[in-house]
Amino acid sequence: MLSRLRHLMRPLFAGLCTAALLAPAVTHAAGDDLKDFPRSHLWRIEKKNEPVSYLFGTVHVSDPKVTRLSPEAQAAFDSSERVATEVRLDFGAFMEQANTVLLPEGESLKDKLGAAYYAKLVPELEARHYPEAAVRRLKPWAAAMYLMTPKKPDGELPLDLLLTKNAVDAGKGYDGIETVQEQLAVFSDMPADKQLTLLKALIDHQDDVESGLKAIIARYVARDYAGMVKLAQPENDPLMREFSAADRAYFADWSKRVLLAERNQRLGERIVKVLPKAHAFFAIGALHLPGKDGLIARLRAAGYTVTPAEAPPAKAKKKNK
Repeated sequence: MLSRLRHLMRPLFAGLCTAALLAPAVTHAAGDDLKDFPRSHLWRIEKKNEPVSYLFGTVHVSDPKVTRLSPEAQAAFDSSERVATEVRLDFGAFMEQANTVLLPEGESLKDKLGAAYYAKLVPELEARHYPEAAVRRLKPWAAAMYLMTPKKPDGELPLDLLLTKNAVDAGKGYDGIETVQEQLAVFSDMPADKQLTLLKALIDHQDDVESGLKAIIARYVARDYAGMVKLAQPENDPLMREFSAADRAYFADWSKRVLLAERNQRLGERIVKVLPKAHAFFAIGALHLPGKDGLIARLRAAGYTVTPAEAPPAKAKKKNK
């Protein structure tokens, strides 16, 4: 069952991951302020008289450099009793997503987007295995979310889904922290005109989206949180530079408040409720970890000791000239 979901569930997480590149400088401390942030995706969560648990930062792609866990992360995962991803990844979640992304009968994306932009959109989504018959009924926010996923997906399991599969196969307790509707609301609650603004910008800047995703993967592999946050600065984002002043203000607030801050609060509160119950492994998008409003700070504020639990990554060898 899970292997059949690899393509179907990729848009939800990859869209949120790439959308984080729209985040403004105020979302986190500037990249330079994180230069001493430990190069660790794995964080140990401890409190007296409670089981030890782990927080693990992910990026929602299937690149083998991403899905190959460090020895410390693998050991933490193997020893856990429960595993939680951002949302529960199962067939019910796919069906809920599928029922939410479609326009009402009789409405078409082409009419809302315009013929010229629709003609550019169709081949982009077909490259992601979404045929025109499906594209024509997509809501604008859903098309935007799908455009944030890699072209020509390789068929391998994205990291979050791989962790889900391994947890289920090992007989561990498994659940999601947020509901599918809560995650989709990041996009679906956006006003209609802003949905179209974002979708058109993504259509116009597909090369930038693809290069941005590659850049964040490279920094993730290096466990370079300062580098990942720096990618979120508006001066580095072609989409933000071309928005009107009003749209820049809207998306700055959206990315700061809706995309990260509100979700960090919800994620943090729900993790704290689980921690006393079992030795758990929480797999959550890496950009939710750092910053004064991030999950590490929130868990510490709740009275937990949170410490990096991975050895520094090996430095890449320089090639001989």
